[in-house]
Amino acid sequence: MAKKAKKGGNEKKGAKTFKVKCSQCHTVEEGGAHKQGPNLYGFFGRVSGKADGYSYSSANKKSGVTWGEDTLFAYLENPKKYIKVGIQMHVLFCFYWIQTK
Repeated sequence: MAKKAKKGGNEKKGAKTFKVKCSQCHTVEEGGAHKQGPNLYGFFGRVSGKADGYSYSSANKKSGVTWGEDTLFAYLENPKKYIKVGIQMHVLFCFYWIQTK
């Protein structure tokens, strides 16, 4: 079973980790540019492979995953469970950001 987010996470530590690790590939501002990874604004509730203007792998487009807390944590823990091929993200860095204490 997938791990759930730890309650009482450290927002300051998580923001620093995102800035150092994740922001190299992702932006989070509304209307922000895509980088190596897609812009993450409005991520929750979005179907994987559907951010306008980003070039996803065909596996990502066909996955049918709708992003939410349950799918995000399970994905970051084991990306190939949800999207069999074409993963380009440095998953462990992002998983660390999500799980920071």
